[in-house]
Order: sequence, then structure tokens, then C-alpha cells
Amino acid sequence: MNESPNCRCPLCLIEEKLRAELRDPENHESHRIVLRSGPHLAAFPTVGDLLLHLQSLNGNSASDPLLFELLEARTHFPGSVADSVFVLLFLPVLHSTVRRVRQRYSALSREDTAQQALGALLEYLASARLAERHSYLAWAIARRVRRSTFEWAAREAKSPLEAPRSEDPRETNSSESAADSFERAALLRHFFGRAVAAGTVTPGELDLLISFKLEGGAENGAFSNAERQRLKRLLGKLRKLASGGHRTRP
Repeated sequence: MNESPNCRCPLCLIEEKLRAELRDPENHESHRIVLRSGPHLAAFPTVGDLLLHLQSLNGNSASDPLLFELLEARTHFPGSVADSVFVLLFLPVLHSTVRRVRQRYSALSREDTAQQALGALLEYLASARLAERHSYLAWAIARRVRRSTFEWAAREAKSPLEAPRSEDPRETNSSESAADSFERAALLRHFFGRAVAAGTVTPGELDLLISFKLEGGAENGAFSNAERQRLKRLLGKLRKLASGGHRTRP
């Protein structure tokens, strides 16, 4: 079901919930309505059988008729089990995308990256661009999820708050010069100095942010839930400031 035993990552929690809904007898009638909506889907007695068959095809072109009818079902039955089938089918793609993005952009949280990858999947499923395709649907969907998530990560990394961070010097980009590093650090200090001087960030909040970065983030359990929520609000406020969303006083 998941990548490792007892995994409690956001995607595995979603998988657990969706699979429970598939097994729930109260949902079986609505499932049958979706299965009867297309001649290829009607060949399967249950949604579970459909999912197993799609997974066995491993994304090859033989899955195109079924995926096309599932896309049609999403249009005619919004919020139906068709969404669950797509999410469960592309979970391996979502997992690998999150893992690869965080290997490159380690400052991004697993939760945010997983949410973005899942959002990219659902957004593309509803897009006119995908509706125009009739072949290699699984390949197109997987490619769009990866591309959209990496593009989001690259935009996040442009903010001084989300610059890629690596604790292993071997992972440092060899083309980065000491001068570039010094300039980036100077810009970041200037940015925080302006935020404190303008009253956007208090000295106490800045201390909390520095502790958060030095101790490797909230994932190591060093921060309480209240502190994590405070950090989340603080980072959101600073991202707006970095993007020009707030005007600081001189």
C-alpha cells in the first residue's frame, strides 16, 4: 500500500481513507452508476477490480479507453469514485514526485509538496488540454504532475525563505561560488532587517525563525504544535513581504 511499513505520510493517509471508502458497502451503488457509464468500465463488477486491472497495465496505452471513460465519468458525476480511482492509480507517481522534489528542494515540507502534487493531478484531470487527448493518457498525466510540482518548487525556491538547503556539502552545486553564497546571505540579512525595522516581524519572531532553520525544521519534533502554527503564519507573512505583497515603512 505504501512505500514503507507504518508510513504516515500525507499521501499514505489519503490512500488509507480512499481504500476504506471503496470497501464501504454504502458506497457500492454509487460506484455501480459510474461503472455503468461506459462500455469499457461496465466490464468490471467492482471499482476495486477496475483499479487492480489499471494497475496491472502499468500505464501503457491499453489503459486509454478506461481512463477516457473515467474522465467522462468525472464530468458527469462530480465528486464520484472516479476521483478516488485516479488518485489511487497515480499514488506511485505522487510519491516519487514528492521524494524527488524534496531531494532537490529540501527546505520544502513533505506536507506542502504532497498537497501540491495532488492538486496538480486533480487540476490536470479537469483541464481541457487532457480532454483533447485520446492516447497515452497515463503518460501525459504523470508528466504533468511531475512538471507542475517541480515548477511550483522552483518558484518557492526563488523566495529567500525557501532557498534550497542541504546539510551534505557533497550535494552543493559545484557552480555556486563563495561570492554567490555571500551575496545571498547578505540579501537575506537585509530582507530580515527591513522586516524587523518595519514592524512586520518582531525580534522574538525572528529568533523563532532562526531556531527553526538551525534545528532543521519542525519535523524533528523540537517544536510544539502552537509553535509550528506560529511559524506557519510567520512564513506566510514573510513570503508575502518577499513577493511585494506588503509595503514596509522606510
